[in-house]
Amino acid sequence: MDTISPIFTEKSIAVLPFVNMSSDPDNEYFSDGVTEEIINALTGIQGLKVIARTSSFAFKGKNIDVRTIGKQLAVTTVLEGSVRKVGQRIRVTAQLVRTDDGSHLWSKNFDRKLEDIFATQDEISLLIADQIRANFGHFDIGDKLYESHTDSVDAYRAYLKGRFHQLKWSIEHYKQAIDYYKEALAIDPGYPMPYYGLVQCYTYLFMWRAISKPEAIRLTDIYLDQLKAINPQLAEYHLARSGCAILLNWDLQLAHDELKKTLAISPANVDALEALA
Repeated sequence: MDTISPIFTEKSIAVLPFVNMSSDPDNEYFSDGVTEEIINALTGIQGLKVIARTSSFAFKGKNIDVRTIGKQLAVTTVLEGSVRKVGQRIRVTAQLVRTDDGSHLWSKNFDRKLEDIFATQDEISLLIADQIRANFGHFDIGDKLYESHTDSVDAYRAYLKGRFHQLKWSIEHYKQAIDYYKEALAIDPGYPMPYYGLVQCYTYLFMWRAISKPEAIRLTDIYLDQLKAINPQLAEYHLARSGCAILLNWDLQLAHDELKKTLAISPANVDALEALA
């Protein structure tokens, strides 16, 4: 059988899962969350190929040479890093590496208060973009890449815990994710991302026959309405609607239309591109 080789692009990056260097292993949710947020921020740069979370996290916990990773993912650069969280302070270490020879392009430590995590993630993303641009050619970047959607660190941490459990892909973990998403909303009811997570969780709980279809429709409608009330132009709102359309109602046309709306807002949204394909 013929295999399809990945397309190699000079301006390209894979962000590997940041290592949790905290004394508490339970803080892994935080290092995973920082990694995903940086990936999402970098996807907003037109002209930069960013490897999706699913592919990057396939290398989690594996000691593989970056040159091998570069060949497998067809990228010129890899971002590695670690996160250490102690009380209300964090230390993020990041290094950008060429995949052709394993040489370092850039590295930096960020010692910050936990409350500054949103600005730190944006700062890291902008610095990475600058380095790739300097070494592999010009592309346009704005003054800001990362949008937190909340000012509450506590709500953000609860959301990251929910996301961490949701990506474990089991009924029990989804139930834990729901609890954390609801905790995030109790802290900040205007935070849109937990609503998106809740819609996804209840949709898949129906797919796994953990809840009935009427119950899934009732619950997803509640959180979709609340998400729409916050921002009907948010890419995640249309992505959530597309998931409900196809998984709850098998409405392929509506799902297709909502995916197109998602991509009109966020052209590099990997989940939407995958679903559309």
